[in-house]
Amino acid sequence: MQIHVARKSTQLGVFSAEEITEGLATGRFVATDLAWREGMASWLALGEWAEFRGVGAPASASVAGTDGVVPASTVPWEQGKSLGSFFATIKGAIISPRETLAVGRYQFGDWLVFCYVALALSFPFQIVGQLLKGDKNKEWAEMIRSLKIPQLNELADQLANQPPTTLLVTMIVLILGVVLGPFFYAATGVIHWLGQKAFRYPVSIERTVAATLLAMGVLVVLMIPTQLLGASRMAQLLLGGVLFIYGCVVYYRAFGAATGISPWMQFGISCVVWLVLCCCCCLLPTVAIGGIAGVAAGLK
Repeated sequence: MQIHVARKSTQLGVFSAEEITEGLATGRFVATDLAWREGMASWLALGEWAEFRGVGAPASASVAGTDGVVPASTVPWEQGKSLGSFFATIKGAIISPRETLAVGRYQFGDWLVFCYVALALSFPFQIVGQLLKGDKNKEWAEMIRSLKIPQLNELADQLANQPPTTLLVTMIVLILGVVLGPFFYAATGVIHWLGQKAFRYPVSIERTVAATLLAMGVLVVLMIPTQLLGASRMAQLLLGGVLFIYGCVVYYRAFGAATGISPWMQFGISCVVWLVLCCCCCLLPTVAIGGIAGVAAGLK
């Protein structure tokens, strides 16, 4: 089974047990290098692995740190739960993801809380944004009429005649989004993990889901400014588009650093996974309907 190895905040790569044993003997690796493989709850120094104990020379103080203790995680959020560590993690994920996120435990519960904090910070801005948007039914009706498609005029009229959504309904929808959002993000992480398995990347499902929650939390915070542009659809589209592109770059850099896989490869895996899902969602209903129609025709 492949083993991920990191030194301080730098990911060294993925190696076999034989390569690590040889590396410890030659000095390529030292006993305080952190290592992790699928099934482990957290990273562990190579010197504490049963199969590597006693192999190679003792580590120097420069690797272990001045107190000789190897840090269990370089991620601020895992070192202590506070708003300070939350924003330090956001900053690190944006500016220096490899140095900040490469070595961490990535336990599901920690990053579920992280995602909830991000959504809680975004929630007041979502409320203001919804109030600024006003009656969206009429706005959608005007947009449909602007397409000048006669067949859609009836739909536009129906939207224009509908009463505006009440503030209570809006609040319920927003609260449900905050409560259920992290679990939806976690589900996308599970789907992405299946893609990683298909491409033979040995990253655990918990680490992949935790990395997804981390990256989504960062993206939620980055997209907060777009919530305040509800009164201007054009401004929202322009700023939203710019932030979305930048957000995708930040997302995959953070996601790649947390999983030890190239951001470009993670982006490619996402494209393949969602393409397959879209094809399945489109083709399976069509095939099912065709099959039912064929059976019904045969019974006549």
